[in-house]
Amino acid sequence: MNNRIPVIVLLGPTAIGKSKIALELYDQYPIEIVSVDSAMIYKDMDIGTDKPTHDVLASKKHHLIDIRNPNQNYNVGDFYSDVNNVITEIHSNRKVPLLVGGSMMYFNRLFKGLSQIPGRSISDRKLINHLNNFYTSTQLHECLKHFDQKSYNNINKNDKQRIERAIEVYMSSGKPITSFFNKTNLLEVNYKFINIKLTISSRKDIHEKISHRVQQMFKKGLIDEVIYVRDKYSLSKDSQSMKSIGYRHVLEYLETKETVNDLQNKCLFATRQLAKRQHTWLKQFTDIIDIDISTNKTDKLKQIIDNYLQFI
Repeated sequence: MNNRIPVIVLLGPTAIGKSKIALELYDQYPIEIVSVDSAMIYKDMDIGTDKPTHDVLASKKHHLIDIRNPNQNYNVGDFYSDVNNVITEIHSNRKVPLLVGGSMMYFNRLFKGLSQIPGRSISDRKLINHLNNFYTSTQLHECLKHFDQKSYNNINKNDKQRIERAIEVYMSSGKPITSFFNKTNLLEVNYKFINIKLTISSRKDIHEKISHRVQQMFKKGLIDEVIYVRDKYSLSKDSQSMKSIGYRHVLEYLETKETVNDLQNKCLFATRQLAKRQHTWLKQFTDIIDIDISTNKTDKLKQIIDNYLQFI
């Protein structure tokens, strides 16, 4: 381990059963669970995120769940900072962190580190908002050509958020945002990640799991939950929390009055597409233990994981 602190990571596509396995491991090992999910961070968003029940959260220690209101933003930088603090806290409790989730962008930053890009400035943000009143995204994109050619080449002219961030960083630092990309803080300097990837070789099996997940969301009352959260926090389709699968589709349904069947099919299709993107991400991660849960029963799965956790 070279004196690096162990951190267990359980990755896999949506609906594969990561949370269930994490809870079983909780009962066997001195661990605390850390959610790596960009939607579970929001309070009152329980059904659409398949969040652990209140009883489970009360009896088994979880982190990074219900840490933001749905009208607040949260980004990969926030996660990187929070997860570092949480890992430190868990080890101070003489426990081992078990990171579980499907937000691959978060895992990517976790493994590759976070660029030391300057923080946001309120005054620069006000200027960006002022520029938006006079210029289109295409025109602002054209500005990048004069001080950050790489960003100009790499960012789509319609990607408003990335264009604004590139301009903001240049205004605050006098340097192009791309100049910070190779300057990273690596958690691996202090931590030894034990990466375990759950897979299912049969596409039919994962589709059945996804279909069951979507059906359960609607049986539990996803539509009512979205209405409640929307009204309680004054949310719109532009709210970050409402861009999650299920939530954005229900908002569209409430506006268009399409059939519930059409809504369910849209959620099903979107979840399948998410699983495909997650598979693509997973192929990029190295130094990882593959476990096909369709060929390994639960007891066998525990045995395989146990072989890698003897150091605990």
